[in-house]
This record gives sequence, structure tokens and C-alpha cells, in this order.
Amino acid sequence: MTTFFDNIIAPCSVESFFYTYHEKKILHVPRNDDAYYRSVLTASEISAFLDRQDIFYPSLRVVKDGKEVPSASYTLKGVPIGHHKRDGIIHTEKAFALFNEGATLVIQAGQRYFDHLSGCCMELSGKFNAPVQANLYITPNRSQGFNPHWDTHDVFVLQISGTKTWHLYGFEKELPTKNQGFVSKGYNKEPEQTLQLSPGDFLYIPRGYVHDAVADDGISAHITIGILSFTWIRYFSELLTQLENEKAFREAVPFWRNDLDILIGEKTELLKETIGRLARAEALQQLDNQYRKMQPQKIHGYFDNLLQVKKLRKDTVLQVNRNVFYERGEADGQCFVKCFGKTISFSRSLKQAIDHIFEAEKFTVAELPGEQPEDTRMAAVTQLIREGVVYGEDYHS
Repeated sequence: MTTFFDNIIAPCSVESFFYTYHEKKILHVPRNDDAYYRSVLTASEISAFLDRQDIFYPSLRVVKDGKEVPSASYTLKGVPIGHHKRDGIIHTEKAFALFNEGATLVIQAGQRYFDHLSGCCMELSGKFNAPVQANLYITPNRSQGFNPHWDTHDVFVLQISGTKTWHLYGFEKELPTKNQGFVSKGYNKEPEQTLQLSPGDFLYIPRGYVHDAVADDGISAHITIGILSFTWIRYFSELLTQLENEKAFREAVPFWRNDLDILIGEKTELLKETIGRLARAEALQQLDNQYRKMQPQKIHGYFDNLLQVKKLRKDTVLQVNRNVFYERGEADGQCFVKCFGKTISFSRSLKQAIDHIFEAEKFTVAELPGEQPEDTRMAAVTQLIREGVVYGEDYHS
């Protein structure tokens, strides 16, 4: 099955991407195809979002000439919402006035607002086993949002509409962390490469690679997908927390001893010996848990399905919401599904039916395997619907 990742880097293969480009060099795929990212996000969806009157800063930010415009110049204070008052709601007309004066509108964490984009980011987060975020940049004619800078995460650029010229300056520091900042003031190097992105084009920029971008004639809109990869530093940080279980490493550092250098050497050797005994799988699981908590999960027609669940029939076509993290297993005579921070338990006799639900592309209650009565299987499916795991497209089939 062709994945979102396959599509955005095509014709480059996944293997070639990781061995040739990832964390090493720029990948530019020109297409000039207005429809290429239509299944991800459209200009009309962006327009509908910007028309809303319930957007809070910093979900929308405004940037101009390399600096963020103070939010007070385009947000409202004390807006009544029921009996409450809230600050920070975007004043749409003021935001667009700034846009018309050359400012860039930045929609942050777009994976939280656009369903298809959310699903794409979920897929990428699974591929990289790391949190993924998507920011949208809408830049007016001949304008620039940010000055030359680097990011501390890898960047996938998807050009949605209009064109934008990118200046690529090369690495100032390879694979920088958040603690290794970049000073853009006075940066005057000539770019190593200049590219124009047209609709449907793709650009990969490794973290640490200095870049900036300027809109050409007309309004430009692009998605920047950031891959917040876990580094080896993060992995070893998780692994070394297990040293708390070792008395030798809980001892105070004896700064008062004259032979401290010798003792440090001895502890280092002990660390080398101990680290091989630490639970590496546990450290990986901790990273896995962290990215799953950070990545937004898409709810599919939840309320509508709650309204319709009483119409569920044995031949209603259903499917699993794939844009959710699941864990399945068995314990204490039951099978379970973990998702959304909760555990949904069933009799172990229903395991065959539950397995079929998650393995099938679509299913009906009537076709579920197992010896349980139909009303028992119907009750299990109803529970999965109420928990937001399963949904139906048509309850009148």
C-alpha cells in the first residue's frame, strides 16, 4: 500500500531517502501540480479556517520582516464567552490588515484543525516514531516571513498554492539541538542553492540547514511538517535514568578527595559494564510513550456515531478509526484495547471477533467470527463505537 510518506517523496524511494538524504542533504522534488496535495489540504480549507471567529493566539501568529508581530496588535481582550471572558482571540480584520501590509500568517499545529492533515501527520509520526507537527505559512506577494535561520527538527515542505523562492545556505551546525541556537542577525552569506517551489512540489530540509523563503508574485501557501525526532542523546538520557537503581551511582561525588580523577575513571569503567545490563527496551518504550502523548489523535465522526448508534444493525458497514494509537492484549481472562488513555475490556471469548475488527478494512457484526451470540457481538461493537474506536458511514444499510 502506498503511504503518505511514499507519495510526498516520490519518485525518491523510502530507502533512498533514509540512506542518501535524511540528516545529510536537501531533497527537492518538482511537480508543478495544483492537485497533488489536494487530499492533504486545500486552499479552501485554509480560507475557511482563517474566516473563523474562535481562533486563539498562538494558533495563529503573524510574522513580518523576520520578527513576530506583537499579538496585542491583532488579538482581542475580554471577549465574553458565556459567563467567562477570554483574552487572545484573533481579530480577523486586524490580522488580514497586517497580511495586506506584507505580513505572513502562520497557522501553528495545523494537525489539530484539519482532518486529512491530521491523519497524514499521524502516519508520519508512526514512521519516524516521533512527534510530528504541521505549520501553515500564508505569505503575500513578494513578502518574507523569517530571516535566514535553521530549525532543530527536520522539515518537509509541501507547496499548496502560489510559488515561493527558497534560499538554501548549507549547514552552520550539523544536527543542532534546541540548546544550540542560531544567530541570524547580520547573516550575510550567499545561498548555495536557490529553488522556486510551485504547487505540488516537495522540499526536504535537514535540521541545521540554514534557509529562508520569499513569496513570488501572488499569495503563497505551504505546509511545513516538522519531524521532532528523538536523538541518541534523548535515548541515553532515558536509559541512564535506570542508574538510580544502582547504589554505586547514587553515591555523592567526593569533590574533597585528592584522587578524584582516578575515581572518575573507575566509575566510568563501572558505567561501561553496567550500561550493558540496563533495560534498553524500557528506554525505547519511554520514548514511544512520550511521542504518543504528544501527537494529536484524530476523532472521526464521534458525536454523529453516538447519535446513530441505536440504529446499528448486524449488516451495518463499520470500520476502525486508524488515526488513533492502539494497544491490544490479554490479561486476567479478558482481552483488551487501550486507547485515549483508557482500557476497554472484553471477555476473552470475544478475542477472535476483536482481532477481526482491527485486521479487516471494513466489517459488519454479522460477519464477525467466534461462537458468541450475535447480541453479545453487537454489544461489543456498540461499546467500541461509544469509545470512539469504531465508526459507521451508513447506519441504514
